[in-house]
Amino acid sequence: MASWLYRIGAFAAKRHWLVIGVWVLILVSLTAWSSAAGKHYAGAFEVPGTESQNALDMLDQRFAAATGATVNVIFTDKNGDITDEQSQISSVAEELAALSGVTSASDPFKPGNGTQISRNGQSAYISVQLDSNSPVQTATGEQSEVALSIMNSADALQSQSLAVAYTGIPDAPATGADYTDLIGMGISLIVLIITFGSLLAAGMPLITAAIGVSISGSLLVVLSNFVTLSATTPLLGSMLGLAVGIDYALFIVSRHRSNLANGMSPKQSVAVSTATAGTAVVFAGLTVIIALLGLFVVGIPFLGMMGLGAAVAVVIAISIAITLVPAVLGAFGAKLVPNATSKAFAREQKDAPPTLGAKWGNLVTRKPALTVLVVLIALVTLALPAAQLRLTLPGAGYDAPGSITRTGYDTMAAEFGAGVSGPLLVVADISKTEVTDIESVLNALHDEFIGVRGVASVSPAVPNATLDTAIVVVTPTTGPNDAATEDLVNKLRAGEAKFEKANAFSYEITGSTAIGIDISARLSEAILPFGIVVVGLSLLLLMVVFRSLAVPLSATAGFVLSVLAAFGVSVAVFMWGWGADLFGVTKVGPVVSFMPILVMAVLFGLAMDYEVFLVSRMRERFVATRDPHRAVTEGFRASARVVTAAALIMFSVFFSFVPGSAALLQPVALALAVGVAIDALLVRMTLIPAVMSLLGNLAWALPKRIERRLPDMDIEGEKVQGRLETLAWQQNAEADIVIDAANLKISGTELPAMTFTARRGNLVVASVPTQVAGELFLAAVAGRADARGLLVSCGKPLPYDGVRVRKQSALVLDNVEVVESSVEQQIVTGLRMNSLAHDEAHVDATLTIAEALLGASGISGDEYRLNRSAEGLGQAQRSILELAIAVQCPIEVLAFDARIAAQQHEAKFISRVCAFTQANVTIVSVVSTDFEPGGLSLSRERELVRV
Repeated sequence: MASWLYRIGAFAAKRHWLVIGVWVLILVSLTAWSSAAGKHYAGAFEVPGTESQNALDMLDQRFAAATGATVNVIFTDKNGDITDEQSQISSVAEELAALSGVTSASDPFKPGNGTQISRNGQSAYISVQLDSNSPVQTATGEQSEVALSIMNSADALQSQSLAVAYTGIPDAPATGADYTDLIGMGISLIVLIITFGSLLAAGMPLITAAIGVSISGSLLVVLSNFVTLSATTPLLGSMLGLAVGIDYALFIVSRHRSNLANGMSPKQSVAVSTATAGTAVVFAGLTVIIALLGLFVVGIPFLGMMGLGAAVAVVIAISIAITLVPAVLGAFGAKLVPNATSKAFAREQKDAPPTLGAKWGNLVTRKPALTVLVVLIALVTLALPAAQLRLTLPGAGYDAPGSITRTGYDTMAAEFGAGVSGPLLVVADISKTEVTDIESVLNALHDEFIGVRGVASVSPAVPNATLDTAIVVVTPTTGPNDAATEDLVNKLRAGEAKFEKANAFSYEITGSTAIGIDISARLSEAILPFGIVVVGLSLLLLMVVFRSLAVPLSATAGFVLSVLAAFGVSVAVFMWGWGADLFGVTKVGPVVSFMPILVMAVLFGLAMDYEVFLVSRMRERFVATRDPHRAVTEGFRASARVVTAAALIMFSVFFSFVPGSAALLQPVALALAVGVAIDALLVRMTLIPAVMSLLGNLAWALPKRIERRLPDMDIEGEKVQGRLETLAWQQNAEADIVIDAANLKISGTELPAMTFTARRGNLVVASVPTQVAGELFLAAVAGRADARGLLVSCGKPLPYDGVRVRKQSALVLDNVEVVESSVEQQIVTGLRMNSLAHDEAHVDATLTIAEALLGASGISGDEYRLNRSAEGLGQAQRSILELAIAVQCPIEVLAFDARIAAQQHEAKFISRVCAFTQANVTIVSVVSTDFEPGGLSLSRERELVRV
């Protein structure tokens, strides 16, 4: 990973204008596309498989008239007697009933509609039923034509003595500018300026993050035309994309500035920063993405799509961090080098005075057991209120005071009772009922709910046109978000079985209140499987990254404490009302039902961000020093400042979404802001260093059996550092040196360390004791196997540039496979694979070389014939045939095993290979331990190097 990112960073720094241009083109294209496509976000929530959704589906199929929206037009006489306005209200009811898209408008003053007049006689409402094809809101969030028509008709009665309010009609979209993002970015800029001490460096993360948010926002608008996305999805994507976009860029820019202060050249620093900090960015981002996509485990489509939308924003943030950020850094070059008199420069010097971060690290690790105890007590105290967390699906009662929806909700609750705003719709399947029994069936359905405690009123049962479905509206005495209403729904559902047994048909309960209850129940059931999938995958990822058991386990335990503490603070603010006015809470009460699981998903990913960034520097120091305590203090010192800045930025961005946001987003934003602050400052910056210090070497322990099965992701950038060391070692080497090795140890062998140099056209002969050792040596030189020490082949450092070396070298061992039926076809295939002409002339030339090499090998065997079966060739003959192809290749290094030949013929065989190989090709060969070089016959241009 680190090597791959190094190449990306190097390319972006070198071709910075090209990379910047590509991102600008993407931004402009997506912006234009999204403007042309328009927004099509869904406002309704669906929960497949629940009773409420099943009932709605039945209504869609059998009783479409009942699935349309209901709008209540409420009239309140400020003088106290609504009957004074009877004629005018009745006239409006007739006018509304005649509107296109309206199926009925019930006049409150007609017989049988007495419940539409308040008990105090001050208010009355017209219930307007729309058909299923007439929504109150357009796909772009505007008020629909029928909604505007209703309001135009009713508003005509508005006067000093008569107030008009509405339920069921949404507010028009805000037309003013939304400064939420700007507030968060403004605070972030201040933090970045303090962190870097440079306005130029501080501005980069903000600009690149803004570009990422713009791209992801446009992409989500486009996606809304193809998949169902809720209106909350772009807000969550914007919030999360801005936060991680700034943080990810911050880590790379910070590492770049550190490298520059230590004397590294700008372009080299960009590549190294992308390889080291960029690797941490990629893996931290992966944990966020895993957590977000884990929302699909819940089984609620709109929540899964919210996670997908947010994951899109994170993917773009990662992509920008490892491509656009390096390009911008490359474009500014040496302008970002800290001034020699600046604090940023002084902090990087070995004799620099201890920073505040270093002092804090020393403090929390001085008595680690005490630190752990104090932090645990604080976290448990904050988490205690979480036990009282109640969930709901916020309705109009949670909207901003003064809005159309909130005014209508409050008026209905005050005049007609809290339950009127959240009626329960009872749907019964009466398809097996005889027509003559319909009246008794309807009466039974109605009577079932009469007199039930908690029920304020029950409407008459109404059948559909085909008499196979009936509905009853049950109005609770309590509001839709009241715990008593949830108890009532559960009680009515518990009586379904008894009712069916007595009446031979059953019923189901739906409506917005029942849907909210079902969503909360489904989310509660999903928390455990969600946690197992997401936490399990992330634990595995962290185990791969850090090669440790203690690190991922302590990271996860810290996350659990952080998220419980965030829930505890949310309960105190949103349910107890502590600081509700300060935070702009629109209504104190239960929080949105998907807050816990959404916060768990996002916060887990972000917590792992800080874990990766902080502990990767500790791991980097541990790899270098093998001193666990020194690794904790030095790693903490190197990352504390930037992690603190990242946490403050993340907190600022999330918190900026709290005041003035919708009830769906407010508790999520506050929980994330508090959770990030607690997790970064208390858990990652205090608890984790103390735990790591307590564990010592155990913090980095991993059972060998597990370690062998895990891939090496090199998050510390060891391969990149090795590459840089090799390049530094080789930088003064002469131009014609093709292979250079120092203290080279071949992995998997007992060969002693080797040091040798081979110039262009030299012959390198290595005597090795075993077959395997020889093959591994040749493979390492040809870029096909790893080795320890310093090794350059074809002018490229190994094993870091193995891909390039493999393109410029050929390797022939004694294990060539037969891939074709005949010798001719075997030759043709070999020539084609090496990009050589496979015409008759080249085939004949290959055959001639092969026969000459076979003759020099001292191996008895039938001659090569084009039509001969390739499978009939001996192993040595196959290898010699492959070697005959290799000597014709335009390569720099030819590595082959001379032990293909008979032992006493190795010198003659090598000499013949040299004769057929171009003079500028460096040849590396492995021979037996008793090889005598005196038998070699070489041209004057080709010198011998013994290993």
